[in-house]
Amino acid sequence: MKLLLEEEKFEFDFPKAKALYKFDERDINSPNYHSAPMKAVDVVAEFDRFQLWIEIKEFPPHSIKAMQHTKSTEADKQPKYNKAHLTENLKYKFRDTFLYRLCEDKATKTIVYICLTNFDDALNSYFRKELQNQIPAGQVSRNSDKHLIAKSQVYVVNKEAWKRNFAEKFGTCSKTA
Repeated sequence: MKLLLEEEKFEFDFPKAKALYKFDERDINSPNYHSAPMKAVDVVAEFDRFQLWIEIKEFPPHSIKAMQHTKSTEADKQPKYNKAHLTENLKYKFRDTFLYRLCEDKATKTIVYICLTNFDDALNSYFRKELQNQIPAGQVSRNSDKHLIAKSQVYVVNKEAWKRNFAEKFGTCSKTA
């Protein structure tokens, strides 16, 4: 069965997924609507052995340029283009989604968290490392042997990197506009 979803000007086609839906649903009549005020990932795909959580972040070229320069006055004037602000936003998208899924008893499978951006590979690599530290990925508490997510399951990629790394594993992701 072919599962297609359009979200944030992207089309996702995951033929092996059991379910594919917009998780950050705003329509009160949708079965995926969450009444809790939360920061949620945009898309969830359910596979047999894991859940794929996708957050989409695209920025205009001038803001990407501002993020590439650590001491940018433009990034300071517009906090949403600041590296620390974006890392915090992506971290809370993961954590709120995790908490909500835990409350639904649906946080039982391995999680793969992918942030889909329009950044170059160098900036994506920077954000991946920052996000792995902020979540914190791969770390367990003193009172448990479980972690929220494995470090190797946190990714920040653009559509070209998606095609190289995930097209055969999960399915395709293409720009619609």
